[in-house]
Amino acid sequence: MELELRTVVYAKKVEIRNVPVFACTDCVSYEVLPPVKPDLTECINKLGEQPSKQHVSFGEQNELADLFHEQLLASPDATDQEMESQMKEAVEERIDLLLDIMGYAHKAGDKDWIEDTERRLGQLSGFVWQAHFSNAV
Repeated sequence: MELELRTVVYAKKVEIRNVPVFACTDCVSYEVLPPVKPDLTECINKLGEQPSKQHVSFGEQNELADLFHEQLLASPDATDQEMESQMKEAVEERIDLLLDIMGYAHKAGDKDWIEDTERRLGQLSGFVWQAHFSNAV
């Protein structure tokens, strides 16, 4: 299975772009990357049962999806080992950036900003490449 970014169509009206999935070319099946599944489910739940026609960038909902999108655009032909290295570095850099943002949010006393930054950090902090990719590629 290979990692790809796909568009998920919900209720025939909403296109959720750049969702990381494992794709099997042999059996033509797809599986959403496990660490992003909860955020995809939350995104769909927020849309409701009768959503209006729209396009949603999943990278705006999930930090990990955003990083995969950035890395796949920057290095579309990267080997699995190269992508692993690039993603580890990108995750570390994003965590550092978010920790800096957290400091500013605390100084400003902005509770919404703090909560959003904590949510974004949580999406990255538990990601371990080997745990999600060792059997997939």
